[in-house]
Amino acid sequence: MSKKRKRISRRRLAGQRVLAHVPTYHLETGEHKPVTAARRYIAEAGLFAPALVNVRRNEHTTDRFFWGEKGLFSAQYAEENHFLFPSLRSIVDAIGEGHIFEGLELTADDWEEIEEYEYAFV
Repeated sequence: MSKKRKRISRRRLAGQRVLAHVPTYHLETGEHKPVTAARRYIAEAGLFAPALVNVRRNEHTTDRFFWGEKGLFSAQYAEENHFLFPSLRSIVDAIGEGHIFEGLELTADDWEEIEEYEYAFV
């Protein structure tokens, strides 16, 4: 019997497409916790927002973080709420909503939710 695949939301898929245009950095945790390793790397490298930081914990696990204007967030949160980040919004505006979200079939409810939160930039 085949395993049923989990459905990913259209909003998260849209966020993944936006984050595909953000620079990504990869590092090992070393002796630190993943979030500490990410913060140290950001400070030492002088990264500017927006950026994705992939921190490899061990051979099986990688933690993903989004470096935004107001701090460090989980990449999943940034995917699901990409419209809350001004730097990601500027990427969407530069490339064009029609091009990035092409084929996703975002419904009116999805757009209403995005517009409802548009004022609350993180």
